[in-house]
Amino acid sequence: MDKPPRVSTENITWRAITIGLLSLPLNIYLVVQTETVWTTQYPTTMAIFFNAVFTLFLVAICNLFLTRYLPKWQLTQAEMLTAYVMVTLACVVCGHDLLQATMCILGHASWFATPENEWQSLFFRYIPDWIAVMDRHALTGYYEGTSNLFEIDHIQAWLTPVLFWLLFFSALAFSMIMLSAILRKQWIEHEKLSYPIILLPFEMTKGGVFYKNRLLWVGFGIGLGLDLLNGLNFLFPFVPGIPIRHDIGRMFTEKPLNAIGSTPIHLNPYAIGIGFLMPLDLSLSCWVFYLFWKAQLIFGSMSGMNQTPGYPHIDMQSLGAYFGLCFFALWITHKHLWKVFRNIIGMKTDLDSSSEPIGYRSAFFGFLISIAIVFGFCLKAGMSWWGIFGFFSIHFILVLAFTRMRAELGTPTQDFYRAGPSFFLTSLFGSRKIGAQTLTGFSFLYGFTRNYRSQPMPNQLEGFKLAEKGVINSRQLLWVMWGSTVIGLMIGFVAFLHAGYLHGSLGTWRGQEAFNDLQRWLTFPSETEWRHLGFFGFGIVLTLSTLFMRLRFIWWQLHPLAYPLAGNWNFGRLWFPVFLAWCIKSILVRHGGIGAYRKALPLFFGAMLGEFVMGSLWAILGLSFGQRMYSFKHW
Repeated sequence: MDKPPRVSTENITWRAITIGLLSLPLNIYLVVQTETVWTTQYPTTMAIFFNAVFTLFLVAICNLFLTRYLPKWQLTQAEMLTAYVMVTLACVVCGHDLLQATMCILGHASWFATPENEWQSLFFRYIPDWIAVMDRHALTGYYEGTSNLFEIDHIQAWLTPVLFWLLFFSALAFSMIMLSAILRKQWIEHEKLSYPIILLPFEMTKGGVFYKNRLLWVGFGIGLGLDLLNGLNFLFPFVPGIPIRHDIGRMFTEKPLNAIGSTPIHLNPYAIGIGFLMPLDLSLSCWVFYLFWKAQLIFGSMSGMNQTPGYPHIDMQSLGAYFGLCFFALWITHKHLWKVFRNIIGMKTDLDSSSEPIGYRSAFFGFLISIAIVFGFCLKAGMSWWGIFGFFSIHFILVLAFTRMRAELGTPTQDFYRAGPSFFLTSLFGSRKIGAQTLTGFSFLYGFTRNYRSQPMPNQLEGFKLAEKGVINSRQLLWVMWGSTVIGLMIGFVAFLHAGYLHGSLGTWRGQEAFNDLQRWLTFPSETEWRHLGFFGFGIVLTLSTLFMRLRFIWWQLHPLAYPLAGNWNFGRLWFPVFLAWCIKSILVRHGGIGAYRKALPLFFGAMLGEFVMGSLWAILGLSFGQRMYSFKHW
């Protein structure tokens, strides 16, 4: 059988790299300011970063001008997409649940240690001086504010920990990009997963055709106008606003229905737009499983199970679901992985790696080297080898599950709060068996595992998908993505420390979470939590059962990807927009076919774009005036 002809790709230009690099400082500064200083908007807690879309919008509008008046200088689609990918990869590692959370931990133990909490006697001896800042004098300005990072004492105190963490996160991101390169062909070319998150930025770079659609500007006006009006109402209460946030949970005051708790009804146009991009079976599954979680709460109230601490253990059920989803994703990829393995050891295979971002053998050894750096970092910190292995095995299972979810579902968010590797390992083995040194290491690794909204691998694989659709040289894009990650981390460390010394006590609750857990593990050593493992097992069984039904019966519409997603707190703010989008899309497809859906797409693209543009403008005004502005995204 003849191989399909190779499609010529466009090399990445220095002009595209320059535009991307110039966009990074302001975007990263905006992310740090909005998420940690003002605690509003939270762009990196979304699957699609509205600040990156706004940056792309500005570039695309400028390019329309160049196309008309200076055609020799116009940007290609590949150049604009390259700049967009650079911004997303830099912002994700500087996000709320990666660099920012880690920075909230590094000085916390020293500054908040007191005779009452006994932290000094409990675990200070297990903290290496290169992994954290223990100099209270250098931390004074960091926690009290009205100070300056750029003093010799402050720089000396932070330089060594920052360099080590820069090496750690750069290596961890590189290991993920190597995994992405290995999985790329199967998930993008063979399975042809939909990657709904990239549809808007890709369409925005098509040129004048996209921006000439009238429905686009109708949607744009709705999204932008709503946020403009509500933003003015936020600043000047006498200006009338349009309420878009309600909670029907307050209507249920008697048992057992009052057990459902908060049940938000939000009407954000951008969320409806994202829901419209999702496949119908997946959007259906999202709101059905959201109601399923509420049904568990009602059942718990009726049966008395809600008296059990932690019921219904959303964290453990979701963890089990993600384990099941990861194993299923690997199972359907096993033939490709077997061919990759044969390629690595030099055996003959029909796998063609000539169009890959990097050869499979190079990707495998790149993964091993980067993981060796990560393991070396943790071993140097005193953690046990089996504790490190268990921690990162679970971490990569979750990352792969979330990457698969983003590729197939296009989920608006990927929240998974306080249920990462350290919590599962202490439930499985008990904190007593793990050891104080390793538990202390878990606390410092808590920053990038307290939640899974800021993991770079989903964005990396989406970058490769954009490279395929935009005919970009993926070999060059791989190194551009990793370089953007490293540069973004460097800017992010400086931006966060600068904000810390200026404002003081940024995000201290995240450090408090990490060391309160450590204090509890050491003060009250635990054994295996069988109740937690029971709910974990239930999550696996329900996920695999749903997968079996989906594969066995064509009429079964529920997708297991939505089961853990619908249980998280963030999705509680999004379930109703996804429900509305499902209703609208179902009616359009049923009565007008796929053609009606495609004709309506610009309206929903415009609604998303309008909110992202106005939300970014409010954030930039906040930066300019140094005050909090209206947040269109209320989570």
